[in-house]
Amino acid sequence: MDPGSRWRNLPSGPTLKHLTDPSYGIPREQQKAALQELTRAHVESFNYAVHEGLGLAVQAIPPFEFAFKDERISFTILDAVISPPTVPKGTICKEVSVYPAECRGRRSTYRGKLTADINWAVNGISKGIIKQFLGYVPIMVKSKLCNLHSLPPKALIEHHEEAEEMGGYFIINGIEKVIRMLIMPRRNFPIAMIRPKWKTRGPGYTQYGVSMHCVREEHSAVNMNLHYLENGTVMLNFIYRKELFFLPLGFALKALVSFSDYQIFQELIKGKEDDSFLRNSVSQMLRIVMEEGCSTQKQVLNYLGECFRVKLNVPDWYPNEQAAEFLFNQCICIHLKSNTEKFYMLCLMTRKLFALAKGECMEDNPDSLVNQEVLTPGQLFLMFLKGSLPLMELPTGHTVLREKRIPPWMEVVLIPMTGKPSLYPGLFLFTTPCRLVRPVQNLELGKEELIGTMEQIFMNVAIFEDEVFAGVTTHQELFPHSLLSVIANFIPFSDHNQSPRNMYQCQMGKQTMGFPLLTYQDRSDNKLYRLQTPQSPLVRPSMYDYYDMDNYPIGTNAIVAVISYTGYDMEDAMIVNKASWERGFAHGSVYKSEFIDLSEKIKQGDSSLVFGIKPGDPRVLQKLDDDGLPFIGAKLQYGDPYYSYLNLNTGESFVMYYKSKENCVVDNIKVCSNDTGSGKFKCVCITMRVPRNPTIGDKFASRHGQKGILSRLWPAEDMPFTESGMVPDILFNPHGFPSRMTIGMLIESMAGKSAALHGLCHDATPFIFSEENSALQYFGEMLKAAGYNFYGTERLYSGISGLELEADIFIGVVYYQRLRHMVSDKFQVRTTGARDRVTNQPIGGRNVQGGIRFGEMERDALLAHGTSFLLHDRLFNCSDRSVAHVCVKCGSLLSPLLEKPPPSWSAMRNRKYNCTLCNRSDTIDTVSVPYVFRYFVAELAAMNIKVKLDVV
Repeated sequence: MDPGSRWRNLPSGPTLKHLTDPSYGIPREQQKAALQELTRAHVESFNYAVHEGLGLAVQAIPPFEFAFKDERISFTILDAVISPPTVPKGTICKEVSVYPAECRGRRSTYRGKLTADINWAVNGISKGIIKQFLGYVPIMVKSKLCNLHSLPPKALIEHHEEAEEMGGYFIINGIEKVIRMLIMPRRNFPIAMIRPKWKTRGPGYTQYGVSMHCVREEHSAVNMNLHYLENGTVMLNFIYRKELFFLPLGFALKALVSFSDYQIFQELIKGKEDDSFLRNSVSQMLRIVMEEGCSTQKQVLNYLGECFRVKLNVPDWYPNEQAAEFLFNQCICIHLKSNTEKFYMLCLMTRKLFALAKGECMEDNPDSLVNQEVLTPGQLFLMFLKGSLPLMELPTGHTVLREKRIPPWMEVVLIPMTGKPSLYPGLFLFTTPCRLVRPVQNLELGKEELIGTMEQIFMNVAIFEDEVFAGVTTHQELFPHSLLSVIANFIPFSDHNQSPRNMYQCQMGKQTMGFPLLTYQDRSDNKLYRLQTPQSPLVRPSMYDYYDMDNYPIGTNAIVAVISYTGYDMEDAMIVNKASWERGFAHGSVYKSEFIDLSEKIKQGDSSLVFGIKPGDPRVLQKLDDDGLPFIGAKLQYGDPYYSYLNLNTGESFVMYYKSKENCVVDNIKVCSNDTGSGKFKCVCITMRVPRNPTIGDKFASRHGQKGILSRLWPAEDMPFTESGMVPDILFNPHGFPSRMTIGMLIESMAGKSAALHGLCHDATPFIFSEENSALQYFGEMLKAAGYNFYGTERLYSGISGLELEADIFIGVVYYQRLRHMVSDKFQVRTTGARDRVTNQPIGGRNVQGGIRFGEMERDALLAHGTSFLLHDRLFNCSDRSVAHVCVKCGSLLSPLLEKPPPSWSAMRNRKYNCTLCNRSDTIDTVSVPYVFRYFVAELAAMNIKVKLDVV
């Protein structure tokens, strides 16, 4: 029987044909659907937010109303529209549309205009609609508002994007930021909870409560709780304008409906009519309302409106009943439209609360998926945007209006306290010509002269500033930026590994020094990593090809021998073949970009600085071009001229030098303009390429959570070799397998070896093998058919002695990743350097060439080893040793002073120290003490505390 017939009958893996296909690498007609699905939730939620959701949010914003000259003025936002990113009017450009690549390159924000239709009325009579520009809103890449939307791969490449650009993120000041999906409580559902900390909310409060996360259609949300009190009553609490309010439940129930007390009583005890405790508790809640003189719905509304209107900021002409209605509309069960529905919802929550307190109902688990939902980026964006639109709702006492002339234009200026538009409404200054005035409580109208027009109100107040928006986004590293959520799908044979090892790989997969993008020349990221010699893995799960990850490879196929060879492979260390390293194994680069803006080096309004060199300047030494910038491809070392600029007014030349201790190559230089295209030669972005070839201490890892540190580049002539002369790239210590049980790595080694021998790649999708059809049998047969040992072992020979090793060595092909953790970024060493000006001790910090703190625990470790001399050397001689003068008689460090110098004609030159307290010089002696001790003594003296030394 043919020894290879058995494995030939099994489904074989795909070959590497698609990598050698002539069409491979040519842009498709359409983008790959699988990749676009990764960010679909982000993009679609944003599309909903800026189209349907924005309209609903605008309709839910109450009008801003105020009294002016005995007339009632109101402003109502009717509609709001966000436009795609374009250049400002009057800009010098060929293309009106702005694309993401430009924003990345110029470190600007990819944003669109927010415009609103605002109706203003006097005494309820509309006076017209103002179409007002409110500011800029960040636009999500690849959304319907993005200029890249629906572009084919070829067009995306023309706009300097990836062919498979997925979007789903924002570009804020040139940095890609993504809004993460958040887990929120299930909306509009009463959740029974037990929280011991609720007892601290006030006297009589218990740990029992029912919570509801109320969400409207446009995603406005309010949290509302019912608290059970020790006396059997219930307290309702809610949040309005970041303040927590408490309201006895009876007031809320009576204010919502015109039912009689008996009808309310019957609804609350429904199903528990025979429970005397419940009947007494409900009667007590209703009695509290009656004791305040509120027997009807109108009286309760009047009472609540009078209590809450000072916090609601409603117009003065609103009656108390209307103010109370405003409160219930904004704070109580906001997802329900009618007050009757709100009444029945509160009754349901109350019955559930009593059942929880009496042990008739179990506590709901807030961590259960049943009680959770996902808050999408679009929903969060819409909530944030809605909160920024009603900026006309100002707190009492912070509003200043001054009449200059009657509408259509009312002259008013409201600007944020911070100098930039505020995220939360209400923090405003008012202004007078050339000066700003702080907010004044209850300032009467007419006290200050205000300049401005209606347009300036919305222009200055409602700008949706980029820096503010950046506060709700979190930066996510590109790798590529959309594939992080599916990284676990790329682990080969993950079903054969311990779950913690798979989790480790999920984390390390984000740290690989791979090939994250194809547009290095167009990027201006602070730091980018690049693997110079990436490879397509011979063993890969089906999802690897499903997501077309060969466009973004993350590692290299390495010949790995599992052997304990020399002592340099202990504790997860690994030995790398020096010849492999010399041939480019795991070589990489780091791209670093620096923005240089000359306008930041000069005073405002001065435009005299430009890049350039002074002819014949000896400092340049032909290392800079005539434009004052380094040549593309030039090698820079510490102290080399970096760039030069001139002052056109004075003719003065300035040369800046390269300050990094790490050599680099100038990769590219971009000249950057401003938003209007009128910028002069004042801003450039220099991208440097720093070679980062593997060195001792750099981190590597397989795809199975087996991380290791490069301990030694071993000469190839001393490495073990097989009978065919094959020398492994990596030596892996066998002690790394037993406790970690990463059997998937052993299978990958056999699979990779057989794939290399038969010229194909294997499917490593989990659960495709079973006990009946084992992976060992499958790949063992393939190895056997190729003439190798069934179990993947071979006879190796010592590279040192040339003798055959006694044990069979397991050797195969494993896909290895180089991680971003490199010694070059982390090493910290110092001999001498800067010291602290006060304590005279070495400063800390790697960036300032400081030392590593030798603290109390390190001191204890040395004491335990009896290294007193070393301790004295480290903490004293090599730190802040100093020689001080002390008076032996009075024991003072501060009293010995050096006597005045003798006159120039005197022959005596020996100056003595005298104790100012004892008036003697023969009692002065010298002692070696830490300088910080002398500083400490001086500090105590300033506090009238004397330190006396007993000098023996």
